[in-house]
Amino acid sequence: MQYLKTYLKKIADRGNITLAESISKTSEDVGDKYIKTFSFSKHEIGLLFGNVQSGKTGQMFGIICKAADLGFPVFVLLTTDNIILQQQTLSRVKSDLEGFCICDETDTALFAENNLIQPAIIVLKKNVRILKLWADTINSTGFMKGNPLFIIDDEADAASLNTLVNKESQSSINKYLDRIRNDTSSSLYLQVTGTPQAIFLQTIASGWHPYFTCYFQPGTSYLG
Repeated sequence: MQYLKTYLKKIADRGNITLAESISKTSEDVGDKYIKTFSFSKHEIGLLFGNVQSGKTGQMFGIICKAADLGFPVFVLLTTDNIILQQQTLSRVKSDLEGFCICDETDTALFAENNLIQPAIIVLKKNVRILKLWADTINSTGFMKGNPLFIIDDEADAASLNTLVNKESQSSINKYLDRIRNDTSSSLYLQVTGTPQAIFLQTIASGWHPYFTCYFQPGTSYLG
């Protein structure tokens, strides 16, 4: 299945031709420059940013589809710790993306039963209990032994970074995100935000400074 082509057709069929063209450009650029060259042996991190309220979700979905076309089998899509937002994101994933095994926060059995037959998208809040559950699940299935994990962190400057770094400690959410990454053989972690200042201020040694950045232009009707 051609995941990106299918997604772009769905966007275009809704009358959003310009949006489909923008998503196609971003997805192909990120795919050609960073996903195709991914080593499948390291933990790499990148940053996708655009103007506030300029359509980041569509761009994220396009990149997920491009990565699925290039062989990534599992995607963790992170939202802020808000039940309504997590459910809205889950609903949009189910509405917009075809051919994936789409998992809610309690769908650990569905994830295991799918057995990577379809690429899996797991939509999670950045919540300590939820992240611990899925860190345990991903580790126990053994699916990521030899397979890369793709993590998309929406509003990556909110809660994901180590908020206790100045106290020489590690915040709980940051610890479990580290564990989810490090329990896999390799991973590509894509930070997404409209306000990337805190991310740019991370040191290389922290493990949270992006290796690469990609900026996408807002649409012609964007008002700011």
